[in-house]
Amino acid sequence: MLVSMKPMDARALRSQQSLRRAVLDLAADQPIGQVTASAICVEADVTRDTFYRHTDSPVDLLAQALGHEISLIFDEVADVAAIGEGERALLEHVHHRAAIYRGAMNPSLAAPVRYNLERAIRLGLERWADSHPHIVPPALSGDATAFGMATAYAAAGTVGAIEEWLRVEESSRVDVERAVDLILAASPEWWLR
Repeated sequence: MLVSMKPMDARALRSQQSLRRAVLDLAADQPIGQVTASAICVEADVTRDTFYRHTDSPVDLLAQALGHEISLIFDEVADVAAIGEGERALLEHVHHRAAIYRGAMNPSLAAPVRYNLERAIRLGLERWADSHPHIVPPALSGDATAFGMATAYAAAGTVGAIEEWLRVEESSRVDVERAVDLILAASPEWWLR
């Protein structure tokens, strides 16, 4: 995934927004593996050169678009009163974009999409622990490696649960509230204190 270090000018920002909208629209109707760079360019009304200045592939662009939405969600819930509120906001996003996430699974989420989900969850957990330092067990407190392993474990487990939730047929799918409850029930108790 390409990331520019300098601020984008207005034209580049418009192109980026058009590309994100296009990939989300196309991925809602077909699996991301079937979405081509050419189709995205047509939908976004940009050139292939513009496409490749912003991303390496359709799946990377999809990961960027979903990652952008997730970062906005986590910014909104940065100061929540309960860890379940952040979980709920994330699952509402996944539920809203379920067709896209399912289209990015074969049989698991495409690596860039999974990476963005895990990264967002890890950052959310780190924020939670920073604002609630008393919840961190002594075995993890003050040990960056141990705490990093704990957040990685929790994030990967949450994404695994989300993948399983997405695999369930529509008729038997649990709702967002039940999914939040199930994920929190499977989480180590210390996160919930």
